[in-house]
Amino acid sequence: MTGLEVFTLIKDVALTGAAISGAVVAIKGLGTWRRQLKGQSEYELSRRILVSLFKYRDAINGVRHPAMFSYEIPHPSEDEAKSMSPDDIRYYGISKAYQNRWEKVQEQRTSLYADQLEAEAIWGNELNTLFKSIYSLEHELFNRVRHHLVLMDPSADEGQKDAILNIDKKKRDIMYDELGEEPDEFKQELLEAIALVENYLKPNLRHEVV
Repeated sequence: MTGLEVFTLIKDVALTGAAISGAVVAIKGLGTWRRQLKGQSEYELSRRILVSLFKYRDAINGVRHPAMFSYEIPHPSEDEAKSMSPDDIRYYGISKAYQNRWEKVQEQRTSLYADQLEAEAIWGNELNTLFKSIYSLEHELFNRVRHHLVLMDPSADEGQKDAILNIDKKKRDIMYDELGEEPDEFKQELLEAIALVENYLKPNLRHEVV
């Protein structure tokens, strides 16, 4: 083999090696990029869920707030009010106020539901399981508020009211937040259930690309 042939062989080997090395670097770079993309996606999803969850918590707390301010309580139109008793007017305003409070809860729950579907596709059903306790507490509060409004409705059937009173005797009264320095039983359970979701998601907010 001549010197030129040896040189050509060495050059070909070197070029092949460089190509292989470049391919390896490119593959490693692609892997890093994928990890970065996955980490960023999970970060954004976790952040959205936590923000919506905290807004949802505040909306639940708003439903339970014992004070109902005048700006929350709408009045019927003049024409409607003419045929209504003072109790009817009071019921109209308070029921509308609670309806508005619940709309805020549902707004945040709808936002949470959309992100939960994405989370289920990525992480499986574990997060949904954690949310069950939270939604169970919401359902308990919803029923309590519904019963409260039926009991104060002047046009509600007395038999229905008696049935509700019998049902509520067997259940805890969670209608109003006690607003004490320490959370009441319902709020404590809600905070603990929310903390489980926080603990599940927060590692994604500390994600570091390797």
